[in-house]
Amino acid sequence: MRITMKTLSAHPEGTLENGKTYDVPGQCSEDRAVELLDGGYAVLAEEDLAAAGPGTRAEPDTEIEADKPLEKRTVEQLKAFAAEQQIDLGDASKKAEILDAITTELARREAESGD
Repeated sequence: MRITMKTLSAHPEGTLENGKTYDVPGQCSEDRAVELLDGGYAVLAEEDLAAAGPGTRAEPDTEIEADKPLEKRTVEQLKAFAAEQQIDLGDASKKAEILDAITTELARREAESGD
């Protein structure tokens, strides 16, 4: 498997640069690759998508398990959740910013309904 980075990632295993493609395992551990893919920081390399055959999605899956914690969801899954819940993310684009916007709004709604 190969991944292509969408952002810079610094890690004790080494730095992975934006736009570059890395071998997994080899230049990047499988565990780290899964975290990067799940977090939306990397995508499968084009060669791997082509080898997977027709019908393979290039975009991350936005379907989620209802009981999956927000912190474990990808950026795309969080955006889909926010849209479903009608939560305005403003200019939030990073996972931490999106999580903050969602949790702040959910807490506000809970406080309102508890009055």
